[in-house]
Amino acid sequence: MKPENSRLALARQLVAQGEAAAARSLLTALAGTSGALGRQATAQLAVLDEEEGLLQAAAERWQRLLADDIDDPAASARLVRLRQRLGGTALLPSNPVGATPTLVQPEGLSLSRYEVVREIGRGTTSTVYLARDRSLGIELALKVFHPPARLSEACQRFFAEARLVAGLRHPGVVAIYDLDEAARTLVMEHLPGGSLRDRLARVRPAALPYEETMALARSLLSTLAYVHAAGVVHGDITPRNILFRSPGEPVLADFGSARLLGTDNPDELAGGTPIYLAPEQLRGALSSPLTDLFAVGSILWEALAGRPMRQHADLLAGRLDRPPLPRLPDQESPARANLADLVAWLTESEPEKRPGSAGQALRKLEN
Repeated sequence: MKPENSRLALARQLVAQGEAAAARSLLTALAGTSGALGRQATAQLAVLDEEEGLLQAAAERWQRLLADDIDDPAASARLVRLRQRLGGTALLPSNPVGATPTLVQPEGLSLSRYEVVREIGRGTTSTVYLARDRSLGIELALKVFHPPARLSEACQRFFAEARLVAGLRHPGVVAIYDLDEAARTLVMEHLPGGSLRDRLARVRPAALPYEETMALARSLLSTLAYVHAAGVVHGDITPRNILFRSPGEPVLADFGSARLLGTDNPDELAGGTPIYLAPEQLRGALSSPLTDLFAVGSILWEALAGRPMRQHADLLAGRLDRPPLPRLPDQESPARANLADLVAWLTESEPEKRPGSAGQALRKLEN
């Protein structure tokens, strides 16, 4: 176990023993790190804040977690309860902490070629706008980093990864058309069909239709086979990062956590959205083709079950393994049983037990 993970485990023991002050000291240091470890430490601190009556401080911590992952049900539920307790003064998730408006602080930013139509997304470091290219007359997605992030490590890394992704040419990968580091802008294909997160929310608590889930599995595995063959690991595959060019045409987007195979940094912490990370990532391992496959498996589990495979509460409690997939309708059908078997294979807790490649998983699906 990495030293950081050992300190998190120690902090939890201190909390259980009533040593809140000592636990808080450890957790505060860990909360400043990136990835799953920092999120877990921040969540534990928020719980401590609530227990000690520091409700506004707790609300701000849950808000930060929600800004990183809008799908975090625990943070959302906690914020609702805190707002009620504070008489409506607790922070709401509609305006993420750190999401400084971008176009009202346009220093160094040139939008002369693009007509901004409307905002379509906002995060802690950037805002995405629907824009129209005045020269070509087409709609594009314009991602603009907030001014404080201009020289940040995250911003510099994003543009490095954007150059990497720009070399990928596949219908299942979002197209990148242009970037300008000085103006902190990235111009991408606009995908108007919404996200898989939106699609799952519309049918929940029901499952996606079987045929739609099969088509999704084929498309994602085919795209990953190409991406991995090009030496790229996505690192953060979630329903929010799967967009639709048109109904039934999923596209893998948001390669902000991507990396090249063979460029391991022993000091780098696991990135990505915690509930879709593989167990080894939650223990500090870097992303890999096998962790991408686990994420796809967890998404397919969610599509078949009508609910996420894991909750953040499971991660905080150390429950990292896949729960049993609920029994599927007509599971006796060979094709449906084959899909359920594939999902179980992709979400094996031990990476060596998963398919060796996306191509191998795809062949299993077609047999």
